[in-house]
Amino acid sequence: MRALNPYPLVNGRGVVELRANGIEVDLGVEAEAARRQNRPFLSVMTRGRPWVTVKAATSLDGRIAAAEGQRTALTSTPANLHVQYGRAVVDAIAVGVGTVLVDDPLLTARDVYRDRPLTRVVFDRQLRTPPEAKLFTTLSAGPVVVVTCGTPVADAADRMARLLDVGATVVAAPEATLTSALECLPALDVHSVEIEGGAEVHAAAWDEGIVDAVQIYVAPVWLGAAGVPLFAGRGPELLMLDHPHVDLLGPDVLIEGDVHRPR
Repeated sequence: MRALNPYPLVNGRGVVELRANGIEVDLGVEAEAARRQNRPFLSVMTRGRPWVTVKAATSLDGRIAAAEGQRTALTSTPANLHVQYGRAVVDAIAVGVGTVLVDDPLLTARDVYRDRPLTRVVFDRQLRTPPEAKLFTTLSAGPVVVVTCGTPVADAADRMARLLDVGATVVAAPEATLTSALECLPALDVHSVEIEGGAEVHAAAWDEGIVDAVQIYVAPVWLGAAGVPLFAGRGPELLMLDHPHVDLLGPDVLIEGDVHRPR
């Protein structure tokens, strides 16, 4: 039978206490809606990692950039504002170090209300994140966590020291996988994370089977065969998404839905 509450300190004790005091308790009322509302909590309790949403902007021909390493603006102002609303409701935004090196993003929630700091996560196996990155100019908006793993480079200690000096939190994952990196985040109060890029991180997320939901912004442009493929050629059958939703955002189209059902 499904646990009443997967949190080990609860797990049905409340129901037992209520019934012991003569209070009638009905189980399973709006169970599916409750699971959807509590997806981040349930993911951490049952899988040891945050609920993962992969976000990307793509052209009509399924490209996220005009060429490798080239920053390509695709979406309109309405779509960009919607992205900010998405950032306002998750615990963390995550990117690969390649995105930091190419785009130098702030990864803040702008022009929307957010009631708590937003954690920014950089997956960076060799600590290539530059200390002068714009991320570190916005620490008042929330912590910057650099998750490293894999074979260390010769000057790893110096690189780590420079990142610590500018205010980064550096975490070493036990294994060189994205799953292992994500499993480090609940200890930092991150129960939901939106992975915004880049292609290599997206590919790893699909290959490791840890994508729980998608947000795909489709812009009415065509980038051609030289462009970087969406999700590195991986991804879901959009017609198979659970609770799919399509919305118009100016000239762009948003497609979102769950890949994994909440547990």
